[in-house]
Amino acid sequence: MNNNEQNDLLFDLHNYSSSMKTREIFLHNHFVADDGNPGVEYRMANTFIKNIRALDYTNHNHILIHMQSVGGEWSDGMAIYDAIINCKSYVSVLVYGQAESMSSIILQAADTRIMMPNAYFMSHYGSTDAGGEYLSVQNWVAYEKHICSVMLDVYAGQCANGQFFKDKYGDKLTATKVKNFLNTKLKQGDWYINAEEAVNYGFADGVLGDRKHPDIKSIKDIAS
Repeated sequence: MNNNEQNDLLFDLHNYSSSMKTREIFLHNHFVADDGNPGVEYRMANTFIKNIRALDYTNHNHILIHMQSVGGEWSDGMAIYDAIINCKSYVSVLVYGQAESMSSIILQAADTRIMMPNAYFMSHYGSTDAGGEYLSVQNWVAYEKHICSVMLDVYAGQCANGQFFKDKYGDKLTATKVKNFLNTKLKQGDWYINAEEAVNYGFADGVLGDRKHPDIKSIKDIAS
């Protein structure tokens, strides 16, 4: 790669958070004036949807998403989740820092889910700031119960393949049992686990540096 190509690559990564050449997307929170962290929100979702659609339209080769994000808005996170699920290309997500709250759900959409060695995983029931007219608040609270059920379904669908649940339930393993276990766990508050534990529970497929995923190149070669 010559200097011009290197400069073009850096321009694309910094300005568009993606590269058509390397088929990589950098999914991260947007910078704001007060140096706060807005988390998963509409700007992040809009940029990502454009990027993944552009790559998927070009061809159906492997896409690697580098994700570094705290939690955030449910609707914007599920827009990202649905964009990955409906992508025809094979998609891998590599987690930096944390897969936390909404970003832990986004992770579940990938065909391959890899954690950095020092990343952690956190799941919880989240919080609400419902306000306004009484009946409207009641309607939103009712819908939030549905959101919690969807979240558990997303987790349980993946965790049913986790070694922890295979060992715990054996031949009697069902998605319902996994969902009930997770429901009980999350009722105790924010649940933090390290990268290796996330793999054991089925929230992730591997940790970068393990036998199957020794480096980033090995992730990009998965779908080859």
